[in-house]
This record gives sequence, structure tokens and C-alpha cells, in this order.
Amino acid sequence: MIEQLPRLKLKALRQRAGWTVRAFADAMGYGEKQSSYRTYEDTYKKPFLPIDFVEKTIPLLVDRGEPPIELREVWELAGVFPGEMGLSDGIERAKRAKSFARTEHGTVIVNEYDVSPQAGAGALIDEVAGGGEGHISVACWAMPKSFLENYLPDTSGLAVVRVIGNSMEPDFLPSERVLVDTRHRQLSHDGVYVLWNGHGVVIKQLQLVPNSKPERVRIISVNPSYPSDEVNLTDIHINGRVVGKWLWK
Repeated sequence: MIEQLPRLKLKALRQRAGWTVRAFADAMGYGEKQSSYRTYEDTYKKPFLPIDFVEKTIPLLVDRGEPPIELREVWELAGVFPGEMGLSDGIERAKRAKSFARTEHGTVIVNEYDVSPQAGAGALIDEVAGGGEGHISVACWAMPKSFLENYLPDTSGLAVVRVIGNSMEPDFLPSERVLVDTRHRQLSHDGVYVLWNGHGVVIKQLQLVPNSKPERVRIISVNPSYPSDEVNLTDIHINGRVVGKWLWK
């Protein structure tokens, strides 16, 4: 959605603070390379701006404009939202995630995404679906690449999500983490998938209905207390297939 693009939010905050593009770029330290700054307002398409970039804008934006720009508004450009202990917790969490991204060669950095009902709608990861809000990365997991390659030929596009609710008990318990292959977005065979069902991002067992035209799919909760459903395959958006989970003893 266009209104969600961070470049438009950045431009709006800059204008609200009373800065021209040239003056703001100079204050940011771009000097003669103002075109480098302009890319963040004109062509930037990622869900959030780089955390280092946003941190530099804070003294130039906060408390300026009418109404005065709040610190939380600026940090939201980088996808930083208050954690359990407030905004400072969210900032610290984002910086830890960034430091994980610098882990040495030989590891795969996998983002964990918040799929709780209040976390947003649409795709699990915005870049995967090409639209929607996307969900916030709340942590980064560093996993041995050689270990993952024993089970997955391609380790790109992996994500971690936390199980919400008890509809998939006993196979998947509340708060367990599962590993999701977000490249697997077609129902090529029956299995457990992460999907957007029009109401939220859920983990369900999917089963193609044989010989159905148009193609239909059964959405199955392992917990027998929950009813199964059957819908057209085009009515759901598959975000990825569950390929593993953490099992604690």
C-alpha cells in the first residue's frame, strides 16, 4: 500500500519539521551527495529505512513542527516499535538484531516475525508477497548454514514464527517457535503451512481436495476442538511451509 511506504513518511516528517530537501541532506552530512539522500524519499521501496540512517534524523526531527514530532514517530521509520518495556526496549531489540546480521560467514541469519493478532495484516514478509503491511522482525536467529543445508537445499527465505493459540495442539504448542520456508508459497503437496486467511496469519495443516474445480483446500486444525474448513485455494495466501520446530525436553 502506497501510504505505508517509509519514503513518504520520511518526506512528511521532514516537511513538518520545516526542512527543505537540500538543508536536510546537508544537516545529515551528505554535502555534495544530496542525490544519495533523495533516494530515501524518491525511490526507496523496502518496508523500513536503515536503522543507522533513522538514528541520524532524530536530532533533526524530534520536537520540531506542529504538532511537535515525537521520538516514536521517527523510530517507526526503521520498524522500531515499543517492546514490553516501552520504546527503549524496542530500540535495543532492533540494535541487537542488527548486530546479529554481522555474524561471521557460515551462518544463516533468520528473522523472527511477530504474527500475533495485533501485529498487522497481510503477508508474513512484505517482500515475499509484493504487498501488504508485512510483519515486524522481533529477533534474529543465527543458525549454522551447514546444519540447515542437511535438510534444506536452499536456506534463503527462512523465517521463524511463534505459535499463537492451541488450535494445532499437540503437534504445535503455544509459544513454540517454528521454522518456515517462505519460498514455498504454492500448495504443491499436503503439509503444515503459514497462511493469511483473511483475518490473520495462522499455522494450519492444508490438504488439497482431490479433483476439485476450481481447486479447493481443506484447512485443518490438529486440535479436534476446532472445526476444519474448506475454501477455494485462491481465497488464502500461503506465506510459507513449516519445515521444522524447536523441541524442548
